[in-house]
Amino acid sequence: MPVTTVTFDLWETLIADSPDLDQKRSQARVRQIGQILQKVGFDFQKEQIERAHSLVWDECSRFWQQSRDVSFHRQVEIFLDLISPGLAASLSRDRFHEITQIYARAVLLHPPVATAGAGQVLAWFQARGYRLGLICNTGRSPGRVLRKLLARFGFLRYFDCALFSDEAIVRKPDPAIFHLALKEMGAKASEAVHVGDSWENDIQGALAVGMSAMWIGGDPQKTSLPCPASVADLPKLFSSNLQ
Repeated sequence: MPVTTVTFDLWETLIADSPDLDQKRSQARVRQIGQILQKVGFDFQKEQIERAHSLVWDECSRFWQQSRDVSFHRQVEIFLDLISPGLAASLSRDRFHEITQIYARAVLLHPPVATAGAGQVLAWFQARGYRLGLICNTGRSPGRVLRKLLARFGFLRYFDCALFSDEAIVRKPDPAIFHLALKEMGAKASEAVHVGDSWENDIQGALAVGMSAMWIGGDPQKTSLPCPASVADLPKLFSSNLQ
């Protein structure tokens, strides 16, 4: 059956991050949230907030390891309660909202970069009538803010469907998130291909629901699947391998 639909991973597929950028986001969250808490009468040490910021990843990972997620609102509650038990509930709605905004928007202050050729490749697929979807496992940056980031890059307009795990409350490689994307685009698994850099989350997840897959940066000695070095290579490989 001809391929009509292409879904993409986000991180390290269409956008590229670095430890330096992640550290800058962490520092911005800790500093700014500490200032807000101080304004409302809490005198937490910087180290307390840093420790909570580190531990919340571990707490959320308990869900992520089961291909489940928590809402972004819940992630921020966990973070605050790791600073001090009951802290989240003690804050006013306005203060909690202010903190969630800071936590979420750090990725816009220190954004990742678009991978080379990503925008041109999305335009290439759209110009040829393919339905395009995005399936993203989120971490500290929620889907609502990642959409803004994608809009900055000019990518959001290409997608017929954009799914983020903090909103779907399910993560790759669980088949459910792939099925959600296919259903939203009105596509069959047999006519769709997923593109991503993670063997477990992207490739195995897509293959499990009957989709084809392309492994960005993958090892061609470990699989017969197409392994483009980057998204810039997709048009050529897509045409020769999947049509």
